[in-house]
Amino acid sequence: MGNQIDRSLEIIEVLAETGLMEIEELNRVTKIPRSTIFKILKILENNGYVFSKRSDRTTDNWCLTLKMLKISRLILARLDIKNEIRHILVKLSKDVNEIVQLGVLNNKKIMYIDIIKKPDSIISFTGIGKELDINISAAGMIVALALEENELVNLLNSKKFPKNTEYTLTDPKEIKKELVDIAKKGFAYDDQQYAIGVRCLAAPVCNFEGKIIAAINITGHISTMTDDAIDFMRDNLLKAASRASKIMGYENDKYLNANILYK
Repeated sequence: MGNQIDRSLEIIEVLAETGLMEIEELNRVTKIPRSTIFKILKILENNGYVFSKRSDRTTDNWCLTLKMLKISRLILARLDIKNEIRHILVKLSKDVNEIVQLGVLNNKKIMYIDIIKKPDSIISFTGIGKELDINISAAGMIVALALEENELVNLLNSKKFPKNTEYTLTDPKEIKKELVDIAKKGFAYDDQQYAIGVRCLAAPVCNFEGKIIAAINITGHISTMTDDAIDFMRDNLLKAASRASKIMGYENDKYLNANILYK
């Protein structure tokens, strides 16, 4: 299996450097057997990573598709977003006087990549690089909206979700219903689903393609994130997420364009 992956990556790298190539040329450059090259190319073609083009000699030339570019863009967006919008996170934390986090989808979980701490906070919070299941955080529910339909269905049907508190949603149908509601509202609210006494609000950051690439999250204790304060914090959060989305290239006024709304 490992050898097959190594060979696949080698073929991808060669095609990236040279452009169109026949199987014969790939064999000469990589020393991989022709039959193996053909099998790998067909797998890549079925998954949208390469395509074949008939040459004048009636043999197929193979080339990478723009799907590789899409993947590169997603990686670049993840690497750049922390630095590009950190000033927005800092301002939001100051405005609402709470912990603010930036999270991204990783391994179908929410992973926090930046945190603006509140020195006098009485709650413990998830550190940078820590992954959480989507059902126990508002930010997790936001980034879950970026999953394609089949990915979301597989996740909901195949995973046993943790129940941190009595308020935590674990039933796949309830989680799906909540996701639809979040997509319509444009934000997520976690009322003690992660831990007793802890509340969170989260909103999406979208890129130039309208895809959700991150979630901005406010975390606080119920003594400060009171029912009366929630509306104020939500409004500030949505403004911050909208500004962040514009920085990342999104121009639509209705910046939440979740796949789940169209299924």
